[in-house]
Amino acid sequence: MGNTKTKPGGQVQVDGIEIQHHANLQQTNLRSPYRPNTADATKKKKKITPLVLDGAKIGVLNSWVSKHIKKKECVVFIPQESSEGETCGCGYSKNLHFNDPLVPDVPPETKWDPQIHVKEFPSDAHGDMTFTGTTRNLAKAGAWIITGGSHAGVMKHVGEAIRDFSGGDQDSEIVLIGIATWGIVHNQDSLISEAGGAPALYPMDEGSQGALCCLDNNHTHFILVDDGTHGRYGVEIPLRTRLEKFISEQTMHRGGTAIKIPIVCVVLEGGPGTLDTIYNSMCNNTPCVIVEGSGRVADIIAQVANLSSSRITINLIKEKLQILFSDTYDSFTEAQIIMWTKKIQDIVRMGSLLTILREEKVGDQGMDVAILQALLKASHSADYNGQENWDHQLKLAVSWNRADIAETQIFTEDWTWMPSDLYPCLTLSLIEDKPSFVRLFLDRGVSLADYLTGDTLTYLYNNTDPSSLIHSKLERYATIEGSKEVAVSTIELYHVSRVLQELLGDLTEPLYPEAKHKRMRNIAHINIKMNGKLGAMKKHKNHLQLEHPVRDLLIWCIVQNRAELADIIWKLTHDGVAGALACTKILKALAKEEEDSETVEEMKALANLYEERAAGVFTECYRSDEKRAEILLIHVSRKWGRTTALQLAQESQALTFMSQGGVQTFLTRTWWGKLSVDNGSIQILLCMLFFPLIYSGLINYRKGSTNSSSFFDGNTNERRIRSVRQDPRNAPRGPKPYSCQWKLRAFFTAPIVKFYYNVVSYVGFLWLFAYVLMIDFQTYPSWREYLLYVWVFSIFSEELRQLLYDPEHRGFVKKSAEYIAEFWNQVDSMALGLFAVGLICRLVRTDTVYLGRVFLSLDFMIFCIRLMHIFSVSKVLGPKIIILRRMVKDIFFFLFLLAIWIISYGVAKQAILTTNEERLDWILRNVVYGPYLTLFGQIPSDVDSLNFDPKKCTQNGTDATLPKCVFNDGSQALFPEWLTIILMCLYLLLANILLLNLLIAMFSYTFGEVESHTDQVWKFHRFGLIKEYKERPAAPPPFILLAHLHDLLKHGIFRRPAHGHKVLRRELDEGQESSLLAWESYMKDNYQQMQQQRDEHSQENLVKETADSVSAVLRLLKIEKGSEGHQLEERLSVLEEQMAQSTQYLNWIISALTEKGFSSRTRILVHSSSQDSEDKASANTDGITEKNCLYHVNSRVLHYPDSRMIRHPVPDELVPWEVEFPEYNPPLYNAERNDRGTYNPNTEMEQKKRKYNSVDGLFDFRSCCGTYTVQDGLPLNPMGRTGLRGVGSLRWFGPNHSLHPVVTRWTTSSANGPNRKASKNMLEVLVVRRRENDLWSLPGGTLDPGQKVPIKFQALLKKSYLGKFLALLGSGTEVFHGYLDDPRNTDNAWIETQAINVHLDTKESLEKLLKNLKESDHEITLRWQLLDHKIPLYANEKEILQRTAEHLHAPF
Repeated sequence: MGNTKTKPGGQVQVDGIEIQHHANLQQTNLRSPYRPNTADATKKKKKITPLVLDGAKIGVLNSWVSKHIKKKECVVFIPQESSEGETCGCGYSKNLHFNDPLVPDVPPETKWDPQIHVKEFPSDAHGDMTFTGTTRNLAKAGAWIITGGSHAGVMKHVGEAIRDFSGGDQDSEIVLIGIATWGIVHNQDSLISEAGGAPALYPMDEGSQGALCCLDNNHTHFILVDDGTHGRYGVEIPLRTRLEKFISEQTMHRGGTAIKIPIVCVVLEGGPGTLDTIYNSMCNNTPCVIVEGSGRVADIIAQVANLSSSRITINLIKEKLQILFSDTYDSFTEAQIIMWTKKIQDIVRMGSLLTILREEKVGDQGMDVAILQALLKASHSADYNGQENWDHQLKLAVSWNRADIAETQIFTEDWTWMPSDLYPCLTLSLIEDKPSFVRLFLDRGVSLADYLTGDTLTYLYNNTDPSSLIHSKLERYATIEGSKEVAVSTIELYHVSRVLQELLGDLTEPLYPEAKHKRMRNIAHINIKMNGKLGAMKKHKNHLQLEHPVRDLLIWCIVQNRAELADIIWKLTHDGVAGALACTKILKALAKEEEDSETVEEMKALANLYEERAAGVFTECYRSDEKRAEILLIHVSRKWGRTTALQLAQESQALTFMSQGGVQTFLTRTWWGKLSVDNGSIQILLCMLFFPLIYSGLINYRKGSTNSSSFFDGNTNERRIRSVRQDPRNAPRGPKPYSCQWKLRAFFTAPIVKFYYNVVSYVGFLWLFAYVLMIDFQTYPSWREYLLYVWVFSIFSEELRQLLYDPEHRGFVKKSAEYIAEFWNQVDSMALGLFAVGLICRLVRTDTVYLGRVFLSLDFMIFCIRLMHIFSVSKVLGPKIIILRRMVKDIFFFLFLLAIWIISYGVAKQAILTTNEERLDWILRNVVYGPYLTLFGQIPSDVDSLNFDPKKCTQNGTDATLPKCVFNDGSQALFPEWLTIILMCLYLLLANILLLNLLIAMFSYTFGEVESHTDQVWKFHRFGLIKEYKERPAAPPPFILLAHLHDLLKHGIFRRPAHGHKVLRRELDEGQESSLLAWESYMKDNYQQMQQQRDEHSQENLVKETADSVSAVLRLLKIEKGSEGHQLEERLSVLEEQMAQSTQYLNWIISALTEKGFSSRTRILVHSSSQDSEDKASANTDGITEKNCLYHVNSRVLHYPDSRMIRHPVPDELVPWEVEFPEYNPPLYNAERNDRGTYNPNTEMEQKKRKYNSVDGLFDFRSCCGTYTVQDGLPLNPMGRTGLRGVGSLRWFGPNHSLHPVVTRWTTSSANGPNRKASKNMLEVLVVRRRENDLWSLPGGTLDPGQKVPIKFQALLKKSYLGKFLALLGSGTEVFHGYLDDPRNTDNAWIETQAINVHLDTKESLEKLLKNLKESDHEITLRWQLLDHKIPLYANEKEILQRTAEHLHAPF
């Protein structure tokens, strides 16, 4: 039964009564795309449109349901004896019973039989349903919770908890599925619809439900199981068990990793049906978590879980039932109590599948930890093959995001993990944002250089969050580049490179190469589409090897705003400063485009964090070595697109970084050039006025400026070696004196000197410009005006040089975009453009001379504004100029608001006072100019009649110099004074008071914002001016034309290559860069240690540690107090386990004596199941013998293998035949077999002539256990009761003899073995797996009468080799001969086997066997398996292998 709140989905988790985590239904109607869910970070969720079916699809669905889904109805009313004829055996009363007219009446003495009296019909209860009076949420099928579905008990509370958890969120990831019995549903008639598919309106009426139950309204889906009965609970358990088993066998792909679906049964409270669910789940190898303290069944199991099976007696269970089921204890029959005892014993035996969540641990670990530990506990005991098992456990831990458990329980000495083994889980951890696991894997030796290839990085980018900004940007590029034939465009690394260049700016070069062959890309797209998953593609040998994998992974983390992952990767980088600044730039660029405000704030905060890190690391470097730190700022980084740290800081507007003392000191030194920073401004000005003073010693030069070598000539060690090898006699006695030419060049190339000359030049230019405009502006230009033209042309040539100067070879387009982006370049362009317009008007015609003068006058104002940029270098004026620039931006917003009030008031006043004014100039004057002046106190005189003067206006507008008069009626002017005065007052109130004060507030806010960090802002903008004058020619305008002419002749005409310096950029070779980055990495580690120490000693951390210590002490006191009551019980449990071990050792001694010929009636027991490959008997039950028992266990499993037969429950204490068991009435079962020949079990039961305990013709009925009892002509199992009579699925009554050759050899290779740590000789055993079975087994099988080698084993050998193998078998060593505890055993038939070790200790014997072995095919697979206790074999055959290992002195 579905629910109208259905959404397509996939991941499965079941909580409450049963829990399954991360499963996908394979049907086409439920599908979920991969979406990463994390525990470390919150993700944005995309809205998913619910699936809506139209009429045609509903019809198809109804047709499918009618064919495949059936209901059951009891067609014959057969009264129950206890109901006085009013109730049928099916549970329905006479008036509600289904009547089938085609079914004939039955005799009165007929007993009701569901196999006969219940028939199947097409289902009429399916489709959607709606609960009346309730509102429920859409649920995204990311997690499944399966319960009983009823509105009662734990199921009701689970539904309410899930409802509260979703909190009304329509993107909830939990689907709550109820699997209930149809016959116990109250108001089931409202769910029946002949058409099907139509929404059913289900009323919840708890008041009249009686013994039935209402469906819970918080469930999203229901599966209702019908067996034709009414009022009987537990009918759904078998279907539910099969569904759980099906889910557990599925595999899902997450992050390119195949994950086996884990399934867990969680028990809270529960009744008899819950016990059946637990038992069936554990028999299907489903781990179970019991919550102690939740009541009833859960508490019974929790209280006896630590006891051995011998102490779990019928009387003990009775006591527990009386306490925990006090209200219903009287309804329990003796048979039910025996069944409970048997099931609880079996549950406790399966210790690896049972986890008890104790009350005292609930607060410490939580349910999620208990579930994960249960899965790991089950996985540890499961028979996976080495690597597969450990991978399975690691995937579970990753799915739960519990790196602490993985570190303590998975990364142990039991298994040696190769770094490559961790790659799939590392990919999954990265995609799902699980930094704790990424950190763990890196600590375990994973190298990013080996892990991160081009294919891996491409896969990571293709699995970014579809709702993220970076994914949409990459997808846009991929869609544009993609082929039309390709349905889904795949993101490639060159798409990533383009997006990163857009985010980092045009200063950087592409980080990844462009695609060379578009055709090959299209083929790759097609291959990906055909394979279905990118992760499924096989890696080719020529995959792209990334040059900088740490950088690439850091970028991948940063563009997705994953702070913790990025922090881990950044700590691995060597270029911490440049990397942190690049992260800052990327995050700030993404924040500008991000729409989600919360994400924007996170990005900005993360950008500020990395800016602080860059500043912190650089400060640490500067403290250690100033010279190296300065080189760190300007060295060209190959990792980040051949840019520098200073360029990245400028592009990202990193104010904090640029204001660092080390950066500012470097900029100051750059500003002074080769001059000493100790020189005063007066000294510089005097030398500028009279340059020969530079030779007088008036100014000082920076030390070391004349050295021909520098740090870039080699690393520190090389310079030290070079200095040691110098001859002391040739060493200079003092510093080399400065030459006159060097001093002259050093002085005039210093940026500060260039700046002073340019200031003087620019002031002179403005003086000349003003002189020409005001004094010497003739009809024809004078020589002064021509000089002005030359001066402006020199300024233009310098701007042109800045535009074309491209030392980084980025191209004209990018250089032009960078040039225009600068504000002061825009001002220069506007000034030069306006000057050109004025010059054209000035020179073209004489009648436009005045117009040209107007343009040039306006241009003079712009040139004066340009003067502010020059003085921005001043520490006093610079911040004020920055504040002024910010305020200008505020004015533009203010003018927009002001214009609204001016226009509204001006138009209203003009329309009221003046009619039909057609002169545009006077309209603008009255509408705009007049109201604007009113703001500054010029009150208009034309708003009332008080100051009206008719001589100052014209009546009809004929006088162009006067405004039009106020409207009049012919005799006098009409002034609506009451209106115009009120409008003016309102205008002044709103505009003059409100808006002007708003402007003042805006200015105050801007001033306060900039003033708070004005020093940082000034230091940041200072860098641009220093860089400009660093690359500027030494001569100021107009003499700069000579420098430009020199460059033009040198590089343009004579074509000499440009060897000019690259401003604030230094190239290092690989060795020098590696040495510098290694030193930076060391400094970065020091910075991180200091930060860690600072955090540890912070007040917040001290308070947290104190709180944790107090909590730990309280927890210990609580545990100490609660453990006293359990000490005695634990001691008794240990003593009992020791007794059980002693008994087992005695059994082994007796077995050994019997094998040597000493007959005894003592039972010999090996908890083992036959591996006879003809049956898959114990594939699902071999985990039941986990706790030692004195009696056979597998032989008493309730579900007889490969049949529907249920054994009679036999608790441990009732197994021996000597113990009375009055209620013992086992069913009879004789399975049909084709290989029995003339032997007929049914006939054997009637005749009494068989000679048991002896040889009877071809049949050997002798037992290795001694003489067994024969009762009523049938032998009795020497090990005791099994709960089933007959021969079962065995061949004959009595002992069924089998043979298992254990073929072994020595090997030194352990590459594929389960224990990579083994380096000594290991023992290998020959194992076989047949197509119909999933488990490996020892070769062999049941012996036919007179056979020496089983037919199954003969099929593995060539006929010519059979005789030789018989000889080997005869010379082999018997390692076991005795009774096998097999689930196919019955009271009258059992299996006894002989295991003979055939050890091939010579090369000749081994080669002969290998030549005569049958090759593996689709039916049979053979292989040599390293001997280990974890090999995927039938659990009970391992005891044979253990004895073999002991015999050959091999590890096991």
